[in-house]
Amino acid sequence: MEPMFVIATVLVTIVLLRFIFKIDFKKAEQLSENKELEKITDRFPENIEITKEMLEMLDNKKVKIEEAHDTKTSLYIAITDKILIADLKNNYGRIQTIAHECLHSIQDRRLLMFNFIFSNIFIIFWLVMSILTFTKVITDTSTIMFTLLLFTLIRIVVRGYLETDAMTKSRYLAEKYINKKNITSKEETEKLLKQYDEINKLGVPFIIVRLLLTPLLELLIYAVIALVI
Repeated sequence: MEPMFVIATVLVTIVLLRFIFKIDFKKAEQLSENKELEKITDRFPENIEITKEMLEMLDNKKVKIEEAHDTKTSLYIAITDKILIADLKNNYGRIQTIAHECLHSIQDRRLLMFNFIFSNIFIIFWLVMSILTFTKVITDTSTIMFTLLLFTLIRIVVRGYLETDAMTKSRYLAEKYINKKNITSKEETEKLLKQYDEINKLGVPFIIVRLLLTPLLELLIYAVIALVI
């Protein structure tokens, strides 16, 4: 596997991904704020309370919950079985975002742990191989590039499944929670859910592309190192 071939293939793949999925960053930015919907979601409980209530709905009360005020990214940490809720103040999407992380917490434990461990192994392997190739300790770069490609495919399949599963189901968990709380009118609920559907239309392709791009760029960097050395 020649480095130049890998570089060309990765670059073509990145261009094709952007073309096929038609990621509209401008539209995504427009969806990030909606004052009317923010006023509606302000009536709901605080983020920690929403998380607890959703976990009860999913019959999962063992997960630890923590709110972080210094980050905009919410996530479920499989290794510690903890949901980290970002600073989502004035964010009308917070109900669906929390639903997404709660759904991660009930996914197959083996897949979650495999994703966590394998992702870290991939990063370490890529870093070590890049250093060894750069210092000319390793000269058989074809084998390394093939291994990286194989690891990339495994990583994309596992992480892609976990993310798309949680994203597609989060809208319905959010709807179930909103209806259960009975805080909003039917019209307000429909407006909120319609916007969540719009977010998912953009979000699912965006997640897929992002999951593909990160390991592909790492493969590209290694191929460049192999070519130069």
